[in-house]
Amino acid sequence: MNTRDYHSAMDLLNPTPELEGRIKGQLNLPPRRQAHPRRLAGKVLVAVTAIACTFMAAMAVSPQLRAAVLTFFHLEEVEQVPGPVGEVPEEPEMTQTTIDDLVEAQYIRLPNAGSGYSYGIGTLFQAERADDGSLLDFHYWAAEGDQLVPLETRTTEFSPTWDGVTYTDTVYWCEYEGAISCHCDGTSGYASDYNYNVTSIPGSTDSVILRLSQGSQMDYRQYPVLLDLETGEITDLLSGTGWEKSAPLTDVQWTNDLSAALLYSDHTGWFYCDRAVKTTTALDELTDLEVFSAWFGQDGALILLTRSGPDGDCYDVWTWQPEDGQPKRTFSHLPVYQSRAENPYGFQFFFGGGRGIYVAEDGTVSVLDLVTGGTSIVEDFTLSRQKNVTLIANASGTKVLFASYDSQADGLGISSLGVMDLERGVFTLLDRENYDALQEGSLSWFDEDRIAITAHGKEDYNETYLYLYRF
Repeated sequence: MNTRDYHSAMDLLNPTPELEGRIKGQLNLPPRRQAHPRRLAGKVLVAVTAIACTFMAAMAVSPQLRAAVLTFFHLEEVEQVPGPVGEVPEEPEMTQTTIDDLVEAQYIRLPNAGSGYSYGIGTLFQAERADDGSLLDFHYWAAEGDQLVPLETRTTEFSPTWDGVTYTDTVYWCEYEGAISCHCDGTSGYASDYNYNVTSIPGSTDSVILRLSQGSQMDYRQYPVLLDLETGEITDLLSGTGWEKSAPLTDVQWTNDLSAALLYSDHTGWFYCDRAVKTTTALDELTDLEVFSAWFGQDGALILLTRSGPDGDCYDVWTWQPEDGQPKRTFSHLPVYQSRAENPYGFQFFFGGGRGIYVAEDGTVSVLDLVTGGTSIVEDFTLSRQKNVTLIANASGTKVLFASYDSQADGLGISSLGVMDLERGVFTLLDRENYDALQEGSLSWFDEDRIAITAHGKEDYNETYLYLYRF
């Protein structure tokens, strides 16, 4: 499918406003959300159509139908990546363009590399420092349209004590579009035997998780506490739950409402902590399985992996509801992906929302619904064994970033960039040119919808750039 075909098909599906209203009324669908006009580019991304509404109603009652197919859409227009400008701005500067009416690109030129710029959850930020490296101030911006909008930076001081160490510092944070971006320095270098960091909580704007840690390598251990951003009050999240049987903790995962946690230790394995009833129990005991890995899916359900196959080189996938007590197997004997194998295939990775990527021996790519057992194949797309690629899910697991690389380029050399939109059932791929004019250094999600690429000049490292893409 090319651009012209895609536009024509969407035009044919676009109902009149009167018909759209009748369809929505019959299906009892919620009103559609008004989207950014630059992002939708007019008629191309119509959210509600006569056929699409019927299909949405069918998907609601059939998970297998919902996971049937992803349409592969290769954009005709090629991105011309901006080259070096030759001068360093005093303040961040941004320009915006739209590629093939479908991809919104924001190009941000930053002050020199030593100015402390980076990005968090949907925000650009700068750590302003003294000559000795100490933090003086912190600044946040939002990237909206072709402008950078300054955001209010707030601070919260904390000073909890854990395992004989007192952790004293300040969190610099801001709220933007119902989410918290936050930062604290932690300790620097290897002189200290302790560290700490902060992470936001999905859906929360009043608290963050403060993770305290001590030791390194086999002696590493951590402990989570809740930090109230308004008062600085510390809440011990695991107190009275019997978490000690899982110690020393090396990883902790939470449900969004913090009612339960998955506790993991390199020494003791996986444990399920129910904060409501104050219990901590080994997952092997609760499920009667030898759990290799675990994480939360939706609605507090757990997704579990166990080893299978004669050599333990396959996975079985299970779902487990804590209130039911009986695990259900959704996939059996899935080959484990081996990146260094001569002909690699199998599971690429798992991600939030209860899905995973599977690559078959012939290079075809599928999205697996690990909760229902449904499979969604990407139409007309195969993954070349010769290409170095990256797949990264956004935080909610609704979209997957896809990138392939030019191995001859300096830096990453991202030759193509795309997004698998699992809610819309579309994989959109954009080719890039002139990507080697700068040295691209990192690739990740900027927020739930935008991809971020950082780059710097080859001759002048102080020329730094941040590119954002919304598919």
